This record gives sequence, structure tokens and C-alpha cells, in this order.
Amino acid sequence: MPLLISNDDASFNLLFYNSPNPMWIVEVDSLQFKEVNEAAIKHYGYSRDEFLNKIRLSDIRPIYEQQEMLDLIKRIKHSQTIKKDLTHIKKDGSAIRVNITSYNVTYYGSRCRMVIILDITDQRLKDIKLTEATNKINETLESITDGFITLDKKLKITYWNKEAERILIINRDTVLHKSLWQLYPYYRELSVYEQFNHSLKEKETVKFEEYIAPISKWICFNVYPGNDGLAVYFQDITGQKHGEEQINLKNESLDQIAYINSHLIRKPLANILGIINSLEDVPRDEDHLEMPLKLLKQSAIELDHIIKDINNRVEKTMK
Repeated sequence: MPLLISNDDASFNLLFYNSPNPMWIVEVDSLQFKEVNEAAIKHYGYSRDEFLNKIRLSDIRPIYEQQEMLDLIKRIKHSQTIKKDLTHIKKDGSAIRVNITSYNVTYYGSRCRMVIILDITDQRLKDIKLTEATNKINETLESITDGFITLDKKLKITYWNKEAERILIINRDTVLHKSLWQLYPYYRELSVYEQFNHSLKEKETVKFEEYIAPISKWICFNVYPGNDGLAVYFQDITGQKHGEEQINLKNESLDQIAYINSHLIRKPLANILGIINSLEDVPRDEDHLEMPLKLLKQSAIELDHIIKDINNRVEKTMK
């Protein structure tokens, strides 16, 4: 049964006229305003006479929502209570976003709806700005070249960006709101688990490198604790690690070459110099020169082999 109300009802007067929120009573069939309170007059800019005699409900709705309004009215004719977000137009033409609560009432014999309006324009703007800011953050996190994930205080995944999918070869839908350790137990055996727990417990930023055998990658992790859990940035440094290994191998080769230069070459070279020195005081006949020349040739051949070996090592190191 619709609520029966009239201006003679003291409880109605208290609720309707003293309400800080705009309220009105509209006849369902004609869309004419039958009553408005002071809050509606102030908020919408129409006088009481304009509300009751010059405009209808359709005048405060955008033209592009007229059909939607008519369809809604058809649906709510026999509904007791309706709550809905709508767009209203003030007298000055400005649009506001409102949340209405509508009740089925009988007002002086007419079938009407009593409507309570809550202006949510500011809140909607805040929500839109918050959504835009969140979208921008998400766009940034999806475009960065670092893997980025967040975990809650129970170390369950709450965010997993596109680069994290690529680096760790794990689809985000697989891990979101789940424990990485339960899905992939081998992570629990790595220092990742220990380091994440340490950062969360001690509220310390940690940086470490980890070799993850199942994906054959070296990963550098930067873990930042927060009030709600952890934020983790990470990079694939496998190529860098391979480069370091190559550098280490080259350094080892260069060390060997340095050893050859400082030790092995000096021996035949010292022999050659010694032979040359000994020949300075020897008579210049073939009998005296035979042995020194033989030794000199042996030392020269030995030196030649060592130099060729050095060249080969240098070529391999520089490749």
C-alpha cells in the first residue's frame, strides 16, 4: 500500500520540510511537482512557484536521458522503494550527479513518488580522479622495463605486471591473490622466500640476486616494505651475469698470458742473450761457432713456439 501523506501530517512536515537534503513529491502520470522543500529550492535554483507551476520532472533531466527516465517511471509505478544514481540539471544549466531514493506515496488522492536527493557530484569527481590516477599508475607499471609485483602481509600476490609475466614466465591470472610459494614450491627453497620475509618483518629494504634454475635466469630483486605488505621490483640480469663470466674467463687468460710473458719467455730469451754474450769473446771459426749456433737455434725455436701460443691465447680472449 502506498503511504498516505498530506500537509496536515505533523510527522510528514518534520521529515519533509526540515530535511537538509532536497526532497520533492512528483505525480507519476503527469511528472508535475506537487511539493518541494526549501533544500530543493536552494539547491536547484528554482523558486517554489517555478517548481509547482512552470517545470516538470523532465525539465531537470538531460535530454539524452529522457527516454531512460520514462522507462524508469513505468517500472517504478508499483515499486515501493527505488535507489538510483541519476543526472539532474539545475536552473543555471549545470549538471549534477545525484543519488535518489524514491517512495511510492498517495498525496491528496494522487499517485505520486516522494524523492529524497543526495548530491554526489563531488564524490563522483573524487572517484573519477582516483580512478584516473589509478589508471595512470597501472599504465606506468605496465610500461616499465622492470618486473613489478606487490604482496600483502601474508605474502599473497596482489599485483603482477606484464614484465613480471615475461621475466618469470608466469601468467598473472595464475598467481593473483595466491601464494607464490604454494604454486611454485621451489621458490620457498631459494633465498627469495627468506629475503621477502625478512623485509616484511624488519621493515627493511633489501636487494639481492638469485639464480632461478627452473627458468635458467639470474634475477636481481629490490624489495620495499610498506604498511600493507611488499613492493618488489626485479630485473633479468642473466645476460649481465654471462658477460661477467666471459670477463672472468678473459681475465684468467690474460693472467696466464702475463705469466707466460714474465716466466716462460724470459727463459729462451735469457738463453739467447747468454749465447750472444759468450760469442763475443769466441774466435770466429766454424768449430767454435757450431755449438753456440745450435743452442741459439734451439732457443729461437722455443721462443717462436711460445710467441705463437701467446698469439693464439690473445685471439681466443678477444673473441
